[in-house]
Amino acid sequence: MNSHKSQEQGTTHKGEAGNRIRTLVVDDSPNARHAICYFLETQDNIEIVGIASDGRQAIEQVEALSPDLVLMDMQMPEMNGLEATSQLRQRFPDAKVVIVTLYDSPESRSACRDSGAHGFVAKNRLHQDLPEEIHRIFGR
Repeated sequence: MNSHKSQEQGTTHKGEAGNRIRTLVVDDSPNARHAICYFLETQDNIEIVGIASDGRQAIEQVEALSPDLVLMDMQMPEMNGLEATSQLRQRFPDAKVVIVTLYDSPESRSACRDSGAHGFVAKNRLHQDLPEEIHRIFGR
C-alpha cells in the first residue's frame, strides 16, 4: 500500500472541491469488500485508497493512508466496527466514518451514532443510500 499511497499523493488534496474522496473499505468478508469496491468504482467522486478486513487493520490503514472516508462494517473479528469507529474518531477526528452493515435496526443505528459514525448504510441499500450519505457528509 505504501507505493500506492505515494502514487496518490500528488493527485488529490483533502477538502478541495471537485477532487475524489479518498476511501478506505473495511469488511471481513472478501465478497462484501469486492461488492463494495465494485460499486465504488462506478462513482466518479470516489477513489479507493485501501482495504482492511478488521478494525485493527482499519486503524493502521487510516494512520498510513489518511483517507477522507472510511466505509466500516459493523460486525468483524479482532475489533468490531463500532469499537474501531470510536477509536478512529478519537485519534483521527477528520476522518469521516460511515457504517455499512447487514444489521439495519433502530438499535444498530443508535449504536453507530454512539460510536461517532457520521452515517449508516444498510448493505442491501448500498447503491441507493451511499451516494446520498456521501453527498450529505462531503457536499459533493
